[in-house]
Amino acid sequence: MKKYLNKWKVAFVVALSLFSCNELDLVQVDNPSTSSYFATRGQFREALNEGYRPVWWKFDKSQNGIDDDFIRRAFLDAVKAGTIDSENGRALTNWTDVYKIITRMLVVVDRIEADESILGDTDKAAFRGEAYFFLGAFWSYLINHYGDVPFFEESLTIDESFVLSRTSKAEILPRIYEYFDIAIEGLPPNQDIADFVNKGTAYAFKARAALLQNDYATAATAAKGCMDLGVYDLHANFADLFKSSTVNSDEIIFQLPNSVDFDQFNGNTKDFIPRNFGGFCARNPSWELLATFECTDGLPIDESPLFDPQNPFKNRDPRCAMTIVPFGSLEDGDGLGPDAGSNFNGIEYTPHPLRREVLDYSTGNMRVNNDTRSRQNFASFNGLAWKKGIDEDWVDDLAEDSNDIWMRYAEVLLTYAEAKIELNQIDASVLKAINDVKERAYRGTGKSAPLVTSTNQAELRLKVRNERRMEFANEGIRYMDLIRWRFAEKVFATGIIGQLNVTRSANPGGPLMDNLVNPGLYFWGQTPEIDEDGLPDFSGLLENDFCRILADTEFPEKQYLWPIPSAEREKNDNLSQNEGY
Repeated sequence: MKKYLNKWKVAFVVALSLFSCNELDLVQVDNPSTSSYFATRGQFREALNEGYRPVWWKFDKSQNGIDDDFIRRAFLDAVKAGTIDSENGRALTNWTDVYKIITRMLVVVDRIEADESILGDTDKAAFRGEAYFFLGAFWSYLINHYGDVPFFEESLTIDESFVLSRTSKAEILPRIYEYFDIAIEGLPPNQDIADFVNKGTAYAFKARAALLQNDYATAATAAKGCMDLGVYDLHANFADLFKSSTVNSDEIIFQLPNSVDFDQFNGNTKDFIPRNFGGFCARNPSWELLATFECTDGLPIDESPLFDPQNPFKNRDPRCAMTIVPFGSLEDGDGLGPDAGSNFNGIEYTPHPLRREVLDYSTGNMRVNNDTRSRQNFASFNGLAWKKGIDEDWVDDLAEDSNDIWMRYAEVLLTYAEAKIELNQIDASVLKAINDVKERAYRGTGKSAPLVTSTNQAELRLKVRNERRMEFANEGIRYMDLIRWRFAEKVFATGIIGQLNVTRSANPGGPLMDNLVNPGLYFWGQTPEIDEDGLPDFSGLLENDFCRILADTEFPEKQYLWPIPSAEREKNDNLSQNEGY
């Protein structure tokens, strides 16, 4: 992987020297100088490599979380606070960056189309397909987040860029499909270097682009095209898929590589690592996410007789304990209680207030438990810690270089299933797509997956939506699901839920002890309700003083689209604004 990354790094430096870094988002001012650069096949390759720079790819995440699966103590992102406006920095940066890479790819397309002697027919089709893939992916990002946007298909002069008006996303979407179709036609099923895009990547991203715009017919067809290639399969073990040691997998359709050695990595790992390892445990899974995972009988927690609110990881879908560090009893007969912890990378993890010491498995000795708030005020505010993707490599150097997975086969399967359900074209292939993902979660656990058998559209809609949430937690997918399902106003109406306070002392007391621990009601004082949309409702726990609001959240209806940045409208009088901003 390091040799591969080194090749990329050199290519990125060349590409950066090739393209302008001016601040204008729509203008490629150095077009005339690029023609002399495209003199060899390698230079075409290096120019295309520009599309793989991580700066252009925008995960729908933030340090404070923009969906209901993620919290960072009591901090709020502007999305959750409901305070996004036309001055929002993320809205401006993402707009600017995505327009930059679109403009640069248009330069590459121009040079590929003009070439008559350097590229052979196969290379020309593949390179053309690769460039159009990037155009499809990045235009899709813009219309999903901003709605109608300025659209162009050739390089612009400065004057031209300042008079563009917004084009309807309904007009842009067919062009996005055409870009992906060009990519599908020209790209090979596999590339020589694993993480370059290929035919399956184009099919998968076309399916996602269509699904996010509620075009279920196109989404189903594109997803089926990817499935029919026979190139991809689900990784054998769900938990292992997200570890830094898993560089290549038949499930990964598109990823961007990271490496500490080459200074491309996630530097915020301390916020994810438990305090017993020297981290802060400040970025956490939400209680809503924990409540979402079904029980092993396939029922939601408020319907299953298997659910135990004092031991919330007990008898749950295996992805629950693979995504969130578990504690307490996990299954009937294990002899464990709510104060029990689990072995997380060599140290016992439990947030229980009475567990002021935990076992260090490497030494066999007990050590101070800094992951309970009876010891540390800034231990996890809701008692939860992320497990998905966090392995010993993070703890070793407090840096994370797991690859950024942008598309995997599980998403293709669930996209196909959801699209067919919405079309009410429910058949055995739909159930198989859902059940293949569900069965993989149970693989190696000794338990049988509760397979989906219903063919009722409403029931399957709920099932596939919940399957997406269990499968893709903290992968940057949930936010756009909330947007396209129009759930954001609802999920952000309550606030961030967390534990009651506890007093740090030799004999810790306070509301957490009095309301939950002493009466034997810890972890949850009662089972949260799951509503008709599959969304957890903690109002009962709040009313009974079993938990507290860490911060109030709000989602105004206008935020279903981001604002057109005011900085861009100041430069261009023809840019209208989205409603409400």
